[in-house]
Amino acid sequence: MNNRARNRLIGVTAIILILAAVLLVTLLPSGGAYSQTVKDVATNDKLVGTRVKVTGTVVAGSWDKKTNPMVFKIQDQGATTGPQVQVVYDGSAPNTFGNDTVAILTGTVDKLGSIKANDMLTKCPSKYQTKSDAAKIADMLAAPSDTPIRVQGFLKAGTLKDASAAQRFVIATNADGTGASAPVAFPGTMPAGTKDGVEVVVFGKLEAGVFVATDVAIATK
Repeated sequence: MNNRARNRLIGVTAIILILAAVLLVTLLPSGGAYSQTVKDVATNDKLVGTRVKVTGTVVAGSWDKKTNPMVFKIQDQGATTGPQVQVVYDGSAPNTFGNDTVAILTGTVDKLGSIKANDMLTKCPSKYQTKSDAAKIADMLAAPSDTPIRVQGFLKAGTLKDASAAQRFVIATNADGTGASAPVAFPGTMPAGTKDGVEVVVFGKLEAGVFVATDVAIATK
């Protein structure tokens, strides 16, 4: 084989190897985890020992962030019935985590069919409500207890905690945290855009000095 033919063969071989590498990177799942549904994990025994990436909705009331590691259940996003899978999460859950949170989990399926996860991201839904007919905090504090009411206020800086806390955050009359204020208990998912000083509308009722909310949204005019 002459030098020209040898060089041509080497060039063709290099191109083939590069294309193969690109194809392998393209087909290989991110972080070595294969995307699966909750139903897949619940029904496919062959996934035991496999690292998976699963998106699911946190089943309301199934979690207790005081346990270590944290344990909760998920079901396929948008499903109201169907299989549920237990998640054993070894990590810190974000403050936006709560009932009905959409969580993206990466971990390994164990022999019991649970996902032992070490990575979690949450999808915060966009949620807005007009503040035009919402009460002021001072009016809410003066209203009879246990009366359902919509209240407008600002999320006081540094008060946002996770959903397991007895007081999730504090709302204040002014964006700088001054004026009348009230602690808020809320076990659900915080809306997209939640941050210190954001204006929110909350619905619920005052119980023993704490506003127990069933809904939280970003305020609009």
